[in-house]
Amino acid sequence: MASYSSSALFILFLLPTFSMAASTYYDICPVDCGCPDQNEVTMHLYLHQFVAGANHPNRNEEFVIASSYPNGFGTTLVDDWYLTATTNPNDNIVARAQGMHVQAGQSNANMWYTSHNIVFQDDRFKGSTLQVMGIIAASSGEWSVIGGTGEFSMAHGSIKFTTDPSSTSEDAVRELNIRAIYTADNPQAARGTTSVANATRLP
Repeated sequence: MASYSSSALFILFLLPTFSMAASTYYDICPVDCGCPDQNEVTMHLYLHQFVAGANHPNRNEEFVIASSYPNGFGTTLVDDWYLTATTNPNDNIVARAQGMHVQAGQSNANMWYTSHNIVFQDDRFKGSTLQVMGIIAASSGEWSVIGGTGEFSMAHGSIKFTTDPSSTSEDAVRELNIRAIYTADNPQAARGTTSVANATRLP
């Protein structure tokens, strides 16, 4: 019994040492050590989804799998939606949302799983991407930003969307409010602003 108590006391004696060693992990890279800068970007954009179908010549999505299951379960479309700074579909294209959406609800005919790369083509963020996934099941919702490349390396965040009143039978317009934290490849550039985006360096 005495031996057990001695061992227990020895372990208790070491616990503060283990705790201190674990806590120092978070101090390995202080803010001013020259490590990659963390930045937060916010964007306000409009997504234009020109719906699929033979009677929609301007469509930017196409059916890949037409399901025969109830509620269209499994129906799959490939997308090349685009994003502008205004609701005007003829405005300059800032980025494209390239990916797919799948009808994933067996008991709900409007439960679309989406997975897209938002590929920027404007001069400010050209070639950089955000990886986005989520659900479209109502006129508003939220998607996850799960990654990024280029200036948006290691991005994470969210996109809140809502259907805009300017939508037509041809063009489903969604207002997007994008917020993401990322590791900037070009910290100095990331501190600038554009008409569609604001980037802030995090402390």
